[in-house]
Parts: sequence; C-alpha cells; structure tokens
Amino acid sequence: MAAPVTVYGPMISPAVARVAACLLEKDVPFQVEPVDMSKGEHKSPSFLKLQPFGQVPAFKDSLTTVFESRAICRYICDQYADSGNKTLMGRKEDGAVGRAAIEKWIEAEGQSFNPPSLAMAFQLAFAPFMGRATDMAVVEQNEAKLVKVLDVYEQWLGENQYFAGDEFSLADLVHMPNTDLLVCKTNKAGLFTERKNLARWWDEVSARSSWKKVVELQNPASTDVARVLTCLFEKDLEFELVRIDTFKREHKLPEFIKLRDPNGQVTFKHGDKIIVDSRAICRYICTQFPEGNKTLYGTGSLERASIEQWLQAEAQNFSPPSSALVFHLAFAPHLNIPQDHAVIAENEKKLQQVLNVYDEILSKNEYLAGDEFTLADLSHLPNSHYIVSSERGRKLFTGRRNVARWYHEISSRETWKQVVKCIRVMA
Repeated sequence: MAAPVTVYGPMISPAVARVAACLLEKDVPFQVEPVDMSKGEHKSPSFLKLQPFGQVPAFKDSLTTVFESRAICRYICDQYADSGNKTLMGRKEDGAVGRAAIEKWIEAEGQSFNPPSLAMAFQLAFAPFMGRATDMAVVEQNEAKLVKVLDVYEQWLGENQYFAGDEFSLADLVHMPNTDLLVCKTNKAGLFTERKNLARWWDEVSARSSWKKVVELQNPASTDVARVLTCLFEKDLEFELVRIDTFKREHKLPEFIKLRDPNGQVTFKHGDKIIVDSRAICRYICTQFPEGNKTLYGTGSLERASIEQWLQAEAQNFSPPSSALVFHLAFAPHLNIPQDHAVIAENEKKLQQVLNVYDEILSKNEYLAGDEFTLADLSHLPNSHYIVSSERGRKLFTGRRNVARWYHEISSRETWKQVVKCIRVMA
C-alpha cells in the first residue's frame, strides 16, 4: 500500500471534501493535516509554498504538491490510476473520447453549477452557522441561476445514469459536496429531490461508501456549540454530544446536548427541559449544576448583575460585528469564497469601538465582571478565537494592551483548550 498523502484543510470545506471523496474512491491512504488559522498557518511561508493564495485545500505526496480541488482530483486519478476505482476518469479503452465526456461535465460543474450552489450554501447553511443573517436577495438571485443549470441536468440524467454515461465518474463526484450541503443542510433540497432524474442520481451517488465516509468526517463546530461546551467543561459535567447524521461523540453524563439543527445551532436537553439558545443554556447549566467552577455565574445578586450586564453587552454589542468578522476573516477563506472587504471594514470599525470600552474596563479589572473568570468572559471566547485566527483580526486584540492580556488569560484556560481540540476534530 502506498504511503499516505496529505490533504491540508478542514473537512468542513466543500473543496476539501471533494478531494477526500476522490482519495477514498481511489483507495489511496491519506491524512488530513489541519491548517491552524489561529496561528496564521494559512498565510505562513511554508503553507504558501503549497498554496500560493493561502486557501484550502492543498495536496502533497512523495512526488509533488497541487492546489485547487479539481486539479488535485485529476492528478489523483492519473497518478494512482491502478488503485481503487480505475474508471473514475474514464476507461483506458475509451481513450480521449471517454475522458472528454467526463471533462466537459467537470467544467460544467466548476463554471455553471458551483458558483450559484456555493453562494446559496454559503447564505443558507454557513451564514446562520456563524451567527450571520442570511441575505435572501443573494439566495434568490443564485437560485434562479441554479434552476436553469438543474433543468439541463434533469434532462441529461433522464437519458444517462450518470453525467458521463453509465458509470460513476469524477464528473459526478465533483458535484457532491455542494449538492450535499443544499440537500442536507438547507431548505432547498426540493431543487434536487423534486426533479425525478436528479433525485434518482443523488440517491445513488450519495449512497456510495466513499461519500458516507466523507460525511462521517465532516462536522462543523459552531460558536454556539463551542460556548456551551466550554460552560460544561468549566462546570465539570459529564455529557453526551450527538451530531445528527454526521457526528456522534459519547461522553459519560446522563444529560446530553443534542445538535440537531443543520445550521449549527445547539439544542440542550436535560430531563424534560429543552433549551435552544446557547447563552440561555449556559445560564441554565450554571444555576442547575453546582459542580465545577462555582463562581462562573456569581455567588450572589450583585455579582450576577455584574456578570449579566457583560453577557448582554456580548450579545448586543460584541456579537453582531464579531460574528460578521468571523464569517469573512476566518470562515470564508476555508470555503475559497471571496471576502467582502466593505463588510469587514464596517464591522471592524464597530468592534473597535466595543473593544475600546473593554480595554478601559480591563485596565481596572482582571476580567470583565471583576477579578474572577465568569460566564461574561466565557461567552466572548468562541468569536474571539475565530477572529484572532486571521492576522487582521488578531490586531484588534493585540493592539489593545488590556484586551490582549485578558484574551491571553481566558484562551489559556484548560477548558477552552479542550474545546479547541473538539473544534479541530469536528472540522
């Protein structure tokens, strides 16, 4: 068996998923190497040698490095022609004609299908996941474009089992990540399932063992989930974490958090009690369970009032601009989606104003609500973590002495380090 090749980037990225599916089809051993955005690894000289644009995925084997997911897939099919699925790029006996039948649909996916489908997935699946409002105008505009593409696909698949003929090929595989997002993570599944031939095609290709494995490897970790996990770790609670369809990780506790919303929101269940807002969940955990950090939510009405005012400040003042920055500075690069620099500048200005207030407060207190770490600080961790994953975002924190000191302290807590490990596993 050949030595493992390396794919750089998170499985949450459709482009990384595309490469992983190809490697699994070809039965080529591989390892996924995380790109630690919090350390700026995507912009480091070593990574830029692999991917000059600082995007994912990048690919490396014993012979070469390749970037751009479709180019990587073509290389895998050629270089590992005798492994796994030997007809992924066409049969040898079909020669250039057979390969051209596949290539034209790969090009159709890249040029006609990918732009509108990714834009829709971006707005309907990833934006809510990162706490950003969905731009329905963008959804409607791209849905109109996608419908025209799918109408062509529907007619073609009425005459062919797969895009390039009667066998599954790379032409089908390249379509799968975005289709999976729209069918399984948004309310637009009907675009595929209500078209007879497309529905039949999707049922067949998504049932392949290679794709099922990719789905198992995927699991986006939302800031809401990270917030609740940190609270549970601080309270030293045992729990069960369940990801519907894509992830299941069992811990010890009889209570559990059930992640069932495809957009990444968290649902908490304890007995008959069900809560769906991450901050409300954290408040409930702190009041219901005395274990672990006993001062996380204060020990009296005065302390709790101080904590609550900063929880509200986080939700109302810090979260809106920071969520927008998380989306564009940390998340968009993973998806190879252009960053909206106007949105970045606008929200950067808003967040600067908030952090200026924080810096003044933190010059007098070690933490936001006083001299002890509390839920007020904890609630800020997820968005802060993703913001400092970019060089531009990191300066918002490091450029303010007291904010920098505060963030260093709270992000160094063992509970948060545990959550970061979970995030990397899920990604």
